[in-house]
Amino acid sequence: MRSHLLTGALLAFVTIVPTITPLTAQPADNSAYGRRLYHDKAQCSFCHGWAADGSGEPQSNGGAANLRQSFLNRDQLVEVISCGRPGTPMPHYDELAYTDKRCYGVTETELGPQAPSLPPSTTLQKREMEAIADYLVAKVIGRGPVTREECEEIFGKDARSCGEYPTKQ
Repeated sequence: MRSHLLTGALLAFVTIVPTITPLTAQPADNSAYGRRLYHDKAQCSFCHGWAADGSGEPQSNGGAANLRQSFLNRDQLVEVISCGRPGTPMPHYDELAYTDKRCYGVTETELGPQAPSLPPSTTLQKREMEAIADYLVAKVIGRGPVTREECEEIFGKDARSCGEYPTKQ
């Protein structure tokens, strides 16, 4: 009788686990989603450039960080995306940043004119900020100079503007 119960329990376990696992599994590479958010929704490329090299668009306010040379880890990136950088043009993408002390332990009132502004595009959800950080860690930080392959990944094979970049070695 006991062996039948154990066999039944094992059979139920083997039957249920495959249906649960896909629901909890996370994609191994979240960078494509993060890249879309970086370029489209958050419009980070306006200031940081399409390759995150700090070049930005000609009409951007300039001076954006070259994220390819960043030393920030994932958690620090999420914090900067969420909270911006006080005293700089880097906006905060957390809609509630500085309404309490969640960002750098200060409020907007305490920062005064040094408080980062809201982004020109839209605020982001926490998971979106994390996806951008994941993209930067996986595909940008520590990559060195921009390559032709990276340019063609964004603009398409044989894009004329990609000819200025060296091929990957």
